[in-house]
Amino acid sequence: MRSLFPAHVWPRIALAIFSVVCAVQAAWIVAPEFQRPRTIRIPLDAQAASRARPEQDRAERAASLAIVRGDLWAESGFTYADLLWSDAAQGGVVNDTARADLERALKYSPHRGDVWLMLAALVDRYKSPTPLPSALLKMSFYTAPNELILLPQRLMLSFRVQGIEDPDTQDMIKRDLRMLLSRTPDSKSVLVAAYKKALPGNRPFIERIVSEVDPLLAKTMHSESR
Repeated sequence: MRSLFPAHVWPRIALAIFSVVCAVQAAWIVAPEFQRPRTIRIPLDAQAASRARPEQDRAERAASLAIVRGDLWAESGFTYADLLWSDAAQGGVVNDTARADLERALKYSPHRGDVWLMLAALVDRYKSPTPLPSALLKMSFYTAPNELILLPQRLMLSFRVQGIEDPDTQDMIKRDLRMLLSRTPDSKSVLVAAYKKALPGNRPFIERIVSEVDPLLAKTMHSESR
């Protein structure tokens, strides 16, 4: 090989190869951005979910091009959020593509508390036996303890799933509850609505932790749920 090129040429060849590798890598990074739609956050209501749905194809293509970018797989998974409000969920099975996109997002970005929450809500909505929604929910608590935007949805889901008897989970629910009441103006109406949909077995625990923070609110929740 050395006989093919003079010695002083080899550094130039190495530099050219390095430049080609950098160019390919740059193209790989930039290409998904041309396919990527607007940044998609986790939809927290039916209206936001319906607005995200039309972006599904572009979000999926961007994530497929990037392959290992958890943020793009998360955005692709969020475009399926309308499934959380679909009547077809009753007795149905979890959409394989939605679940696969969310699981890929967690594979490459395991710190995404919003993705853990979305996956927990999807599994709970479709009554999938594994993994347990409470286990996924616990990961959302661990990875996004201070994201205020997630608190209402996370508490609603916490109230209606089985398996929150775990002391660590209960401590994290208490923390979310105190943070919601202290920092969110319409928190009381959110909690009353969540309590109405809570599992009967979870209600004593909910009443107890709410009464520790706001005894009057606990009485209101109890009376309005009758």
